[in-house]
Parts: sequence; C-alpha cells; structure tokens
Amino acid sequence: MPKNRLKIGELAQRRWVGPGEQVVWVVDPEGHVGSTVGPTRAAPHPTGTRPLAVPEPEWPLPTRAVAEGRFHHDEWAHDPAVWAWAHAQRPDQAAARWADLFTAGRDECRLLLTNRRLALVVDGEATRPAAPASGGLLGRVRGLGQAQPDVPPLVTWWEAPVGTARLDAVPLGRQVQPEWFVRIAFSDGSTFELRDAQAEQSLRTARANL
Repeated sequence: MPKNRLKIGELAQRRWVGPGEQVVWVVDPEGHVGSTVGPTRAAPHPTGTRPLAVPEPEWPLPTRAVAEGRFHHDEWAHDPAVWAWAHAQRPDQAAARWADLFTAGRDECRLLLTNRRLALVVDGEATRPAAPASGGLLGRVRGLGQAQPDVPPLVTWWEAPVGTARLDAVPLGRQVQPEWFVRIAFSDGSTFELRDAQAEQSLRTARANL
C-alpha cells in the first residue's frame, strides 16, 4: 500500500467507497497502541489477533514506566513511542477491538473517515495467504504458477456508521505543554485516543467536508 496519506485517500476514493461517499480523513499509525481494558494496562497492547505477515515497523518501544503501567493518569501521552491509547471496560468494546487491529495490522492498518463511515482498513495484498511450501525446486516453480486469489486493494477490518462515535481534540498529559490527541468516543462507552499535534485543525478540516 502507498505510505502517503493523500495517495491512500485517492485509492480509497477510487476503489473502496460507495456511490456518493466521500473520504474526508485518513490516519496512519505512527507508533504503538497502549490500552487500559478493565483493570489491565498494557503498552504495547497485547492483541489476540494474528498479526499481518509484514515487516514490523521500526518503532521504538515505550518507556519502561509506561510499559509497566507505572503512571497515575494520562502521563503515557508524553512517551513519543505511544501513538494511541484505548480505554475500555471489556475486550469486546470498540476501542479494545481497535487496539487489537492496529497492533495486528502494524503500519498497514489505516483509519478512514467518510461522510458515511468510520473504518479501519488494511492493504489487500498484506492479507493474501502465503502459498503452501512445496519441496524442491519443481514444487517452488509449480507454486509460482498457481493462481492466487484476487483481493481488493483495501480490505475492511472494522466499520460502523459515522454517527457511532464522537471525535474531539483533547490536550493530554501533566506537563505545562500538553500533548494533543483526537479522542474517538464510541457509543458503547469506550474511547480511543490517537496522537495528532494538529488535532483541532484535523477535525475542523474533516468536519467541513462531512
């Protein structure tokens, strides 16, 4: 998948949206996702979803204090290795599922906001099952000649109507200079906060196009 967000938005507009649907915001993951699910804190989030068979991003790990949950409130926001944090009471809530999918999708999972949907998508090629290994050179040649299943350029991992969640720009952290995040508050009570230094402008631009 192209890494440029503009290119991803163009691809989604051509090959993913429905009639009359308009992509208004594309978000790339830029680090690890941490989570608080019930009483359990974790950074990175321990997903139970099988990771995509793609190289792991060269992201630094969270600091030891954040990884071990040794903070009181939202001090994790000052750790630059943490891109987002999910807050949920149960693992089946939307924010916890997002933490699962962003962790499993690594840097191939993107957030798309349209005038109709909020969705997480991944590169279709990254979801293609690996060809079964065959012994010997002849087996490898046969494997290359076998037809591979067609996959769309973007595969939807999660989606919901745009009204399912409320998006707000929020300052987090305990320093004089706060860290800015976009808070996505789902109707099930869970929240997902993603880092965006221009959070207010990002949401203002997105809302202008809804």
